[in-house]
Amino acid sequence: MSINLDNMTAVQNENQEGILGHLMWYSIGKQLVRTEELKNKLIQSGLEEAWMPNAIRPADAFRRATKAIETRKATANSVIFENYLIREVFADKDYVQRNIVVESVNQAGKRLDYNSKAGVITLDKKNESITFVSEIETAKELCMEAKQKFNVFKDNYSAQQLRVMVNKILQSLAPTPVRPNGGIYFVPDSHTEGLAKLVKFTSSLENSEGFKIPVVNNFDNRNMVNNKLNEHLESILKDCKTSGNLRKGQVKEIIENANSVILNYKNYRGIVQEESVQLEQKIMKIRSEITRMVTDLS
Repeated sequence: MSINLDNMTAVQNENQEGILGHLMWYSIGKQLVRTEELKNKLIQSGLEEAWMPNAIRPADAFRRATKAIETRKATANSVIFENYLIREVFADKDYVQRNIVVESVNQAGKRLDYNSKAGVITLDKKNESITFVSEIETAKELCMEAKQKFNVFKDNYSAQQLRVMVNKILQSLAPTPVRPNGGIYFVPDSHTEGLAKLVKFTSSLENSEGFKIPVVNNFDNRNMVNNKLNEHLESILKDCKTSGNLRKGQVKEIIENANSVILNYKNYRGIVQEESVQLEQKIMKIRSEITRMVTDLS
């Protein structure tokens, strides 16, 4: 369903009664944000500090830093390349060891040679320090790069961590996807205050932005919200019904999403009155599927 954003303004006439809510979209660009800076941006936007991501653990920063150095290098032979890969070989409460593995391959990707200890990088969790051993110059340079990245990553959140955080905040605002693959969401008017804070927050981040457009209360827009909420419930119901072969963690995530949709429905009752019977029947089916999935898990 295409949406004409030009018609979705806050301009009202005598036949319209306020707004239904807002269309919202955002983007989070590549960046690193220090812990204190992120906390300040949240507070300045009016959001709770509780939305902060989990504290950065040294082991997580170490894994990010070592993963980031994976690369492919040309050799003196134009048809042979070297893949520098990271493999974790040991981890306990005190240390994590990851090795740089060098894989020589031809143009077709066939492995010609393999060195599992081109570089050995070890994290001391207690001291938050890295040591490495390597006799190969390129691998040694990559070890040094990993050490530099670790010193940055242990004090800075990544763009991906911010995206997860923003999505969690958005999910607390009873959103309904407007596009099949996401990206644009309808947020009911009952969450306008929270949405304004989220837009302010996303817009305060580097290389990022957030927007909201009021959706006026008229027949076409009520119909749009009805259709999109119906599609969203159908999608959730389908996920529930096809959860049989999924891992336990994936099933729990589906249950969590389904419960969230049921809880959020109360925000839509005043908008979807014409279709309430049909939508509430879907809610009942989702509840039934949740009971089945919980029983299967136990």
